[in-house]
Amino acid sequence: MNKIGSGFEPLLDVKSTAEALSLHPKTLMRMAREHRIPAFRVGRYWLFRASLIDAWLKEQLERGQANFAA
Repeated sequence: MNKIGSGFEPLLDVKSTAEALSLHPKTLMRMAREHRIPAFRVGRYWLFRASLIDAWLKEQLERGQANFAA
């Protein structure tokens, strides 16, 4: 059996991602709808890959846009 990588990365839901970013869940969903944050929509649920959120956050901090919820 040839195994490539370690499998799928777990996806985060709105609640856990919002808590990690100190955002209100509705703010996070609005940002996802506006494509301001990397997200996936599965049916009616927004899901977030932790590695993409981490990379996005680092980019925001490098740009000096730490106040990204405004």
